[in-house]
Amino acid sequence: MRLHRFYITDTIEEKSVIITNRDLIHQWRKVFRYNVGSQVIVFNGSGVDCRSTIMKMSASEAELSVLETKETPPSGKNMWLCLSLIKKDNFELVVQKAVELGVNNIVPIISERSEKKKINTERLEKIILEATEQSGRGELLKVHPLMTQSELLESEVLPQEKIFFHPGYPPIQEYLSSNNTQYSYAYFVGPEGGFSEEEIALFKTYNVSGFSLGPLILRAETAAIAASALFLL
Repeated sequence: MRLHRFYITDTIEEKSVIITNRDLIHQWRKVFRYNVGSQVIVFNGSGVDCRSTIMKMSASEAELSVLETKETPPSGKNMWLCLSLIKKDNFELVVQKAVELGVNNIVPIISERSEKKKINTERLEKIILEATEQSGRGELLKVHPLMTQSELLESEVLPQEKIFFHPGYPPIQEYLSSNNTQYSYAYFVGPEGGFSEEEIALFKTYNVSGFSLGPLILRAETAAIAASALFLL
């Protein structure tokens, strides 16, 4: 029987865990119908999954006994997806798939052609949590505050290696074949319609190189997911 996996913020001791998250305990009791003796897998981002048995459980606290620990897969490359705002459902799809593909950070960007100007961070964090639990990933993807392109480039928070995707530029395969030892990347994906001429000029000011994902015109969410998959390799 496959055990469900849950992210917790509580400390994991060598042989026991005390759960104090009332929402999680409510989910266990009312949704999963867990009780004393049920087994779960818990993790807190420390790099270890803990298969555990519920020993005690009330409405406010649960005590687990750790049966077995297993290291979670390492995150691999340090990937920063800088994604222009797109339609809500499509942006949420990209966030979900970015978790599964090992992206470490997502920076939402307000571009000239963005169709919306705000995001629901609370909703995105819920999507990230569920995708992390499902995928077996050990740490949570971080969603950064909404920024403009110029604010982000001026902030110097990104890795040194930065590129942007736009039709008509050289294929990304040429870049990857000559930079296959790079560990940290930041890559920019525009909204529907792509980046404007002014935005492309700003990229060039900051020495951000442009590449394409092939001869076809991709939807923004497709481009973001495809690019993340390429950097995973």
